[in-house]
Amino acid sequence: MKRLAHIFILLLFTCLASAQIRFMDNLTRVVAGQGKVTVSQDERLTQIINGEKPKEVDNDKDKDKEVDKEKEEENIDNPALVTPVGKKTKVRGYRVQIYWGGSTRSDQSRAQQAANQSMSLFPQYNAYTSFESPHWRCRVGDFKERHEAVEALRELKKAGIAREAMIVRSEIFIYQ
Repeated sequence: MKRLAHIFILLLFTCLASAQIRFMDNLTRVVAGQGKVTVSQDERLTQIINGEKPKEVDNDKDKDKEVDKEKEEENIDNPALVTPVGKKTKVRGYRVQIYWGGSTRSDQSRAQQAANQSMSLFPQYNAYTSFESPHWRCRVGDFKERHEAVEALRELKKAGIAREAMIVRSEIFIYQ
């Protein structure tokens, strides 16, 4: 009787093991009338989730990307080192903030109007309109040195564009 019970338990575990579906396969299977799940992840992680031993993968490409990213972050903090981005180079510098408003559509249009006005009167200064929650803002110029931004601020105030403008430290673009 004990022998029969052991055989039955062994048969039961064998059936369960052969019928077991891998977790990721079960998660990503297509079922009519239900949504589809797509998982994008490293193959090694999938192997770990499924209870397999992960195979070694060549990580040289990932390491190179990490090194490039670290260099890019260093370059932003150090104006002497620059990161080329197309025909532009991104460095730390200064801009003149001529508009800072709320989060409504009218604030967005005021920021855009401030940019258009500054560009029409001072085409040598690029204008940048952006939304940084919860404020729309317009910043003008790409100045490497603070004294350049101070001169631009004086010109903008003299023209009546920016009565309450201020100089802000920002990532700027130097065009090559």
